[in-house]
Amino acid sequence: MMDVPKDQMPIGRSGLSSLGIRLADLWLAIKTLPTHRLLAVAGIVSLYSVAALVIGFSTGIYSMALLDLRKFWFLPMTLLLFPAIPEEFFFRGLLIPRNARELTRGRMVFYILLSAIAFTLWHPLNALTINPTAQPFFLNFSFLVIVFLLGIACSLSYILTRSIWAPILIHWLTVVVWVLFLGGRNLVLEG
Repeated sequence: MMDVPKDQMPIGRSGLSSLGIRLADLWLAIKTLPTHRLLAVAGIVSLYSVAALVIGFSTGIYSMALLDLRKFWFLPMTLLLFPAIPEEFFFRGLLIPRNARELTRGRMVFYILLSAIAFTLWHPLNALTINPTAQPFFLNFSFLVIVFLLGIACSLSYILTRSIWAPILIHWLTVVVWVLFLGGRNLVLEG
């Protein structure tokens, strides 16, 4: 076998840093369409939706309030661009290994909780630093419980499908329904 200089050797997964591995995982997750385990994902989304609606309406966080969709036709697209895509890239794509199904149950639960807790803590941090008008929601305990449950649902969908598109779709639809129909708030509406 021919000696190859170390700096010219192909880098395998074991030669990547932890961040490099997560970025490679994210790239694969972007290229993967969620084509399997969709029934399980639908079940997770259904359970999350029921829990979120019960918590939201029983605590007064949600209220039936339809926005004028003619005026805000662009809002669903902006909600995809932020928060759904960047938050899912970070909180699922970078924090959870794409091969989490192959880990021990304890390690998988660790990554699910890490992701969901970080995602939940991001909301008050966001409200206290860059988005102060969100404080009535993002500092509300009941709202944060809903956010935590969304983090769990998105994490499970990512692990099951190995595709970042499943949690992006779940996150996006959740925020669109909240903002357009349930009295949610968004910076675009306040500008």
